[in-house]
Amino acid sequence: MYTINHKVQENCIASEGRYLSALEMQPFETYINTYQDRLKIYHLLQAHSNKWVMNVLKKMANKYPTLIRGKGKRCHYDMTATLRYMALSILRDDERFFQDSVVIWLDTVLVAHQKHRQCADAYTNLVEEISEHLQGTELNFIRPYINRIIQIFDSHIH
Repeated sequence: MYTINHKVQENCIASEGRYLSALEMQPFETYINTYQDRLKIYHLLQAHSNKWVMNVLKKMANKYPTLIRGKGKRCHYDMTATLRYMALSILRDDERFFQDSVVIWLDTVLVAHQKHRQCADAYTNLVEEISEHLQGTELNFIRPYINRIIQIFDSHIH
């Protein structure tokens, strides 16, 4: 069964043969009550992610010129894809979708390339770039996703 998000899906499966309880209805209510905010964030990411990633790559080129010269296009692709999935996950209100779609893939790919510190720097710079353009409430929707990625990189560094 494919539903809006993982929490809703779990509740629908668990309710087989009965009506949802008030507690099980909570994810639906949260989804509905926050939809306009999440849709706004989705559109902001859609409109500005390429520009934000390019700004990050320019900063990264100063610190890691050889890496960006050699892998800049791949970095651009990975970061914009990450932001696309982030936007979808925010729209769906589903952090698990992001975890399953991006974080595991990104971690696996980057373990092979051994560039965790550089990637952690890149996503830290991305948070800073996004923070310059979005306000507190908007940023609160994005922060858990970016923080999850940085935690993955940091876990391999330490």
